[in-house]
Amino acid sequence: MKREVKIGIFIGVALFIIAAFIFIVGDLSVLFKKQGYSLLVSYDSATGLEKRALVRMAGVKVGYVKDIRLKGSKAEVVLNIDSGIYVPRGSKATLASLGLLGEKHIEIMPGEEPDFCEPGETIEGIPPVSFDQMGTLLLSIGNEFKEIARSFGELLGGEEEKANFKATLRNLSSFTADLNEFLGANKDELQKGIQSSSQAFRKFEQRVDDVSQNLDELISMLKDVVEENREDIKINLESIQQLIKNIEKSLKLLNESLEKINKGEGTLGKLIHQPELYERAEGAMDELERLIYPVSNLRFTAGFRTEYYGKSNLLKNYFTLGIWPTKKKYLLAQVIHDPWLEKFTYSSQFGIRWGAISPRAGIMESKVGVGVDYYAAGDRLKFSLDSFDLNRHPRPHFRFWTRYVASKYVYLLFGIDNFTLAPKREVYFGLELGF
Repeated sequence: MKREVKIGIFIGVALFIIAAFIFIVGDLSVLFKKQGYSLLVSYDSATGLEKRALVRMAGVKVGYVKDIRLKGSKAEVVLNIDSGIYVPRGSKATLASLGLLGEKHIEIMPGEEPDFCEPGETIEGIPPVSFDQMGTLLLSIGNEFKEIARSFGELLGGEEEKANFKATLRNLSSFTADLNEFLGANKDELQKGIQSSSQAFRKFEQRVDDVSQNLDELISMLKDVVEENREDIKINLESIQQLIKNIEKSLKLLNESLEKINKGEGTLGKLIHQPELYERAEGAMDELERLIYPVSNLRFTAGFRTEYYGKSNLLKNYFTLGIWPTKKKYLLAQVIHDPWLEKFTYSSQFGIRWGAISPRAGIMESKVGVGVDYYAAGDRLKFSLDSFDLNRHPRPHFRFWTRYVASKYVYLLFGIDNFTLAPKREVYFGLELGF
């Protein structure tokens, strides 16, 4: 074989080996692989990064850099991710290198979101710290150390400053020695002081326990008082029930008397059932009616009312007399037993009825006052607002209450007294018997 042929074969084999080496080392195999999908990353600077650079995720090669282009004032890098590789959303891409002198590549730090990036989506880019930036940072730190050394040198630059610094160290040493000596000499006294403080603290705890026990006893006494008052309330309610029973008996006797009159029994019955006597009586009544006509239209009402105040645990009693000269005008007179003042007060009011509304004015519980009533449900329900003692500081006495007609002569009451003054505000309920 000729020498030229041998040389040609040798050169061909060498070129083949060099091409295979470039193919493996330069990762030119990307030209022959099936295309994946693209992702975009934006950096302030992509210095040192070249096309066909590797893209890794968790240290494993997953693609390559397809293109680097300028978009505005930033570098936009197009990544080609291999088919079958999925990049989680929230992932970040940073410029990295293999060693200090290795080639630049892009390292993807996977995110923690469950779904994955779509083709053409942009992921966040993290700018790397370049050697120039590190050098600038180290230079800045060196300057700071120089400034500290210069300041410390100025602080101790003169002989006087050095002497003062040495004197301060000697004083500190002397103070430390004196403190050790003091603690050694007064060790017993200090221990006694600590023990005394501990004993005082234990005494304080004992006193706190005593106070707590006294409070428990006070609360127990208050409970006993409440229980005793509950019995008194029960007795008062029983008395009211007995009074209602007596009223029912009186009404029963009245009905029996009316039945006797209807049967013609007794003087009144004979008067009604004998025409002559009835005519005479009717004539006399006509004469009497003409004489007392102004008085004949008068209508009288009376009632007894008791109210229980839960907060004060007291009963307040009223006796009421009403005079109605006409259907729309009336006078109310009341005698009230005030349990807080432990005396009787009085009320005298004049009122006018206008449909469902009835304003009142006069004396309320021995004080000047005004009030208004609103009737509803065919007069079975009444809402009332009273205001009296108008010169009281800081606010007048206000009271709101409602009355419900349980039966013809029995009324149920519920109200809020002193509702504009929080310290004296109380809820009460009561019972009224009317005639």
